[in-house]
Amino acid sequence: MYPGMKGYEIHRYGVWMLAFILLICVSAKAQVADVEITHECDTVWHFGYQGVNLYDREMHRIDIVYPSVDANGDPITLSGSIIIPSNLYDGSDPVDGILLYNRYTQIKSKYAPTCGFAEGEFVFMATPLNPNWILVESDFYGFGITGEHIADQYYVYGDTNGHASIDCLIAARKVLDSRNISQGKFLFNAGYSSGGYDAIATQRVRDMNHRNDIVFDKTIAGGAPFDLKQAYKDYIEHKDDSTQQTVFAVIVLNTLMRHHDISLTTKEIFKEPLASKLDDWYNSGKYSINAMKDSLRKVGNKLTQFIQPALLDPESDEYNMLMAAFDRHDLTNDWYPDYSQRYFYMHYTRDNAVPSSSGRRLLKFLSKQGFKKSIVPEFTNLQTCMYVVSDNHTLGGIHFLLHLAATLSAYPILYCDGELNTYYYDLIKDSTPMGIVKQLEKKGYNLSAAFSGLSGTPTTGLTTLIGLMATLNLYDKTVQEWGTNMGELIQIAEDSGLEMDELVKIINYLKKQNRSAKPEEVQEEAELFICDYLYDYLCEWLNNSDIDLNSIE
Repeated sequence: MYPGMKGYEIHRYGVWMLAFILLICVSAKAQVADVEITHECDTVWHFGYQGVNLYDREMHRIDIVYPSVDANGDPITLSGSIIIPSNLYDGSDPVDGILLYNRYTQIKSKYAPTCGFAEGEFVFMATPLNPNWILVESDFYGFGITGEHIADQYYVYGDTNGHASIDCLIAARKVLDSRNISQGKFLFNAGYSSGGYDAIATQRVRDMNHRNDIVFDKTIAGGAPFDLKQAYKDYIEHKDDSTQQTVFAVIVLNTLMRHHDISLTTKEIFKEPLASKLDDWYNSGKYSINAMKDSLRKVGNKLTQFIQPALLDPESDEYNMLMAAFDRHDLTNDWYPDYSQRYFYMHYTRDNAVPSSSGRRLLKFLSKQGFKKSIVPEFTNLQTCMYVVSDNHTLGGIHFLLHLAATLSAYPILYCDGELNTYYYDLIKDSTPMGIVKQLEKKGYNLSAAFSGLSGTPTTGLTTLIGLMATLNLYDKTVQEWGTNMGELIQIAEDSGLEMDELVKIINYLKKQNRSAKPEEVQEEAELFICDYLYDYLCEWLNNSDIDLNSIE
C-alpha cells in the first residue's frame, strides 16, 4: 500500500494485484521459463503390421515451443513433443530414462510429432516390452510451428537439426522438472536414415557445446547419410539407381538450393518434368515420401533421368560447386568426439538408398579418434552392426527400430547405476569372433570340413596379408553361392572390428580342427555365445544357402 491512498483506491489496488497474481499463476501452467506448453492430450499408440493391430499402449503427449537457433546461429522458435507412457505419467511405474529421438525423412506437413505423427515410434514404444522411457522429439524447422517454411527444412544440413534436438531436450527437461516427473537414470540419442544423420549431428553438438550438462549413455544410429559427398558420387558413378536414391538426392539438392549453398536455379539442377513439378511434389507439404516416389516412377527410376548433366560431370563447375557445399557441411569439421560417449551404429551392407560407404566413413572417423569397433557392446564404445547382406533400406529401418526396442528394455536390467551387471558380463564374455565360429559348430555346422573343402591345398604364408588374400580368392566361387563374396566378407569383418590377425586365427583354427571328432566333443569345446541377433542371422544365412555344409567330407 502506498501512503495517502484512499479506501476505494486500496480496494481497487488489491483487486488489480489479485488479478495480476492469478494471471501469473495461470501463465505458469502453460509456460516454464522460456518454454511454452501449447497442447496436451492423452492418446493411444497402436503397433501392428499391414493393418493388423497387435498391441496398444496409452500415452500422454505434451507439445511445447522452445528457443533454438538456425543454420546461421540466429534465434528461432521451434516446436516439439514430450511423449510419456501413461504408466509413467501417473506414477505407476518408475522412469528408466529419456530417449531423444530424431525422426526420419518426411515431406508432408502433418507428419510431425506435434501433429500426433509417430510411425516409427510405435515400433519401439508400443510393444509388449513396454519400455519405460520418456520420448522427446523436435518437429525440426519446417514442421509444427514453422510449418509454413516446410520447403526450407534443413535436411541432412550440417548440425542445424542437432541444435534443434539438443534444445528440445533442454526444454523438455524444464517441463518435466516443473511437474516433478522423474527423468530416470539414462539418456539415449537415436535416429535412423536422415534421423540417423541428425542423431550424429546431435552428438556432435553435445560434444562441442554441452559436455558439462548433457551426457548420453548411448547414441544409437543407423542407415545414416553421414558422408553426403561419397553417397552422391556412389549414386552417379557405379551404384544401382533406384527411385529411393532419387528421392533422397532430390531433397538434398533442393535443400542446398533453398539455403543458397549452390547458386543454381531449379531448372539448372533438375530436368523436366521434375523442375516444374518440384514445388507441388515436394515443397508444398501436401504429399508423403511414398506419393513423391509414385510421381517420380511415372517418369523413370534413375537419378540421371532427373538431374541435369552438369551435376553429373566431375569436370563441371556445377559439380564442383556441389562438392564444395558438401564439404562445408561435413560433420567431421571441427568435431572433437568425447571418448567417454558410447555408440551403436548399424547399416545394411548393400543399402539401396544410403550407401553403406557413408556409414563406414563414420566408423573410420571415430576409429581415428581412438574408438575401437566391436559387435559386442560391452567390449567397446563403438558397437557396430554392418553384417546383414541386404539392400533394403526400409527393412533396415524396421531392424533398427526393433533393436532399439530391445535395447531400451534391456539396458536398465544390464546396467545398475551405470555399471555393467556382472552376471550378464559372465554370459557374454566369450562373445568374440572365435566364439561365433565355435557356437556355429555347436549348432551342428561342420565349418572345419567346409573350410577344408573350400581351401583345397592351403597356401603358405597365411600369416601375411598378401598370403591371406591369395588364399581367400580361391574360395570366391563357393562363397558366391551363399549370396556374397570373399571381398564382402572381409569388409564385414572390418566393419565389425575383426582385426586381420583374428581372421588368421580363425582360419588356422578351422584348418587344425579334427574333422573326425564326435559332435558331442565339438559341443563341449564350443564356448557360450549369446549375441542372438548375429548368431540367428548366420544360421539362417547358412540354412538358406545352396551348399550343405554338413555333407562335405
